[in-house]
Amino acid sequence: MSGSAGERRLFGVVGHPLSQSLSPLIHNWGFARNDLPGTYMAWEIDPDHLPHFVVALRTLPISGASVTIPHKQNIVPYVDRLSDTALNVGSVNTLLWQDGDLWGENTDVAGFLAPLLEREETIRSALILGAGGGTLACIRGLRQLGVTDVEVAARNAGKARDLAKSQGVAAISWDQMDSRSADLLVNATPLGMKGKAEETLPLSPTPERFPLVYDLVYNPVQTRLLRASENAGCRTISGLSMFVNQAREQFRIWTGLDLEESSLAELVREQLEGK
Repeated sequence: MSGSAGERRLFGVVGHPLSQSLSPLIHNWGFARNDLPGTYMAWEIDPDHLPHFVVALRTLPISGASVTIPHKQNIVPYVDRLSDTALNVGSVNTLLWQDGDLWGENTDVAGFLAPLLEREETIRSALILGAGGGTLACIRGLRQLGVTDVEVAARNAGKARDLAKSQGVAAISWDQMDSRSADLLVNATPLGMKGKAEETLPLSPTPERFPLVYDLVYNPVQTRLLRASENAGCRTISGLSMFVNQAREQFRIWTGLDLEESSLAELVREQLEGK
């Protein structure tokens, strides 16, 4: 972590709302575990006040920040430089200072890819549900794996078509999903999230149609989609993996240190399950 020895550095997450954010838990745990003088806070900023937050960021001694919904794309015009990943995805989830410039980075791609790297040889096609920033990160990650057969479906058909056209992938309508199959199914929508259509099942996967199902929702850890997929015999990946690994990459960017994945995942799981 930059700065003189013993100097307490300030970090935080900016988003709206933030009542359920686990980012302070993760990063403050990381600072304590590594005996680093850092503090990580939650800054709930209304979208209309984002420009004022950036002024504060540039004025106050803030060393870095996480960016979450709904600011990931809106923050882009306010940074000085974008990493190649952030530029290609078109969204930023990490802010850092480098040589006096405010940089925008995106660690969602690294987080998304982490559990897929050991399975990459089995993935040649994918269907992604959703047309937001999470879908953009998934498309970028799948390209890094060499997956070119990618389809996108969203309840907002127009948004799905626009995103697909901008990314050079195919769009299908929401009611076409039952006729599709792919090596990988990714849910990048809020469907299944705690408090947001938690019991909604976007489709019923089978191992013949979708051998591997990846739900980016991490609260609850075991979503209805994952339960249905496992019961049908599909292999599954919880969104907890992406969430933990994107945070690990942020921590590494800010401090140069790595957080142990299994310990961090257990910390988050216990918090989500109220243990």
